[in-house]
Amino acid sequence: MIKKIGLNISLLLILIFWVAPILGLLLTSLRDSKHANETGFWRSLTTNEIGYSFKTRGADDISEQNGRYIISGNLFNERNAADAELARKNNEPPPFLIKGAVTAFGSGAAKPREAAPGESILVRGGELSVSENGDYQWVFAEPYSKGGKTIGVIVDHPPALGPRNYIRAFSDSKIPDAVVNSFIVTIPATVIPITIAAFAAYAFSWMRFPGRDLLFVIVTAMMVVPLQLAFIPVLSMYARLAEWATALNVSLGCQGEDCAVNAKTFAGLWAAHTAFGLPLAIYLLRNYIVGLPHELIESARVDGASHLKIFTKIVVPLSVPALASFGIFQFLWVWNDLLVALILGPSNDLVLPIVIQKQIGTFKSELERLNASAFISMIVPLIVFLSLQKYFVRGLLAGSVKGG
Repeated sequence: MIKKIGLNISLLLILIFWVAPILGLLLTSLRDSKHANETGFWRSLTTNEIGYSFKTRGADDISEQNGRYIISGNLFNERNAADAELARKNNEPPPFLIKGAVTAFGSGAAKPREAAPGESILVRGGELSVSENGDYQWVFAEPYSKGGKTIGVIVDHPPALGPRNYIRAFSDSKIPDAVVNSFIVTIPATVIPITIAAFAAYAFSWMRFPGRDLLFVIVTAMMVVPLQLAFIPVLSMYARLAEWATALNVSLGCQGEDCAVNAKTFAGLWAAHTAFGLPLAIYLLRNYIVGLPHELIESARVDGASHLKIFTKIVVPLSVPALASFGIFQFLWVWNDLLVALILGPSNDLVLPIVIQKQIGTFKSELERLNASAFISMIVPLIVFLSLQKYFVRGLLAGSVKGG
């Protein structure tokens, strides 16, 4: 009983550690910038005290009533209208509305708690009062000729969530283009190594040829080689190939800038990710395929089936769990890869991790906008993992305990 309770608690903690960052990222990406910077994501669904700076109207809006000079308005309505107009001019989606109840206000942005709603404070020779709903009155005994005054206000603001940050992310062509580029890189860089590894794993499992075991040991040993060691040689090789291709174009009569071949291309990324992923793929798939029923393979051979037919009709359908488990690994690695894409990828067609990394410098004060881009980057591999998770454990366990 105690062991079962401990296991349940452990699973619950793992679930919390896995879900909490995702939930925090999602909630922050749906919040207003000021709320996200001032309060944690765990307060996204509750009313929070938020400090604002509002500017009242000035002498242009003053009116005389019974010998007194009064400037009046509503802080929320005026600010929301100004923010909406600014967003319209900048071609941005409508901003979050400021609403709620005023709990305190003051004569300046640095002094927002001088008075409670309904009370009055002396500001520039006039008495300023603010109501809970944001209505204000600024009353003067003598004519007032200056502009509006910036005041600090504390607002009990209800939860403010919306898709504005995602609309802003997709309104900029960088994020949509980066998503497309990531798919262009990730899909071939996942399919190609799985295909090659499946053929190689079958050969290592069921075909006899000289040096088979030694070659498999060499392939397995390549898993421990840090990929960082290969960056400089691979990049040098790409640059040399690009020079040869450019020289070949020129020798064939090509002229102009179009003759130059770029060393950093999508094809280069496919080749690099394929090379880096093949050792693990071959190891996992070989350990799975070698454990398939020996009688089944021998029966197919007796019936006259060739190696290709055995592979396509028997081995591949039975190896779906192992193929899916490695497919998840490879997809997640390539999709989230920054280092390989940064060094070997195209300089203009940037993938999503690089664009998000560049946004850190551009939007470092806009936490909610960065989180929206990050969640867009995360949702795709999350869907892939959840779609194939039923194969994940089966494939890994089968590949880890069977051998031949």
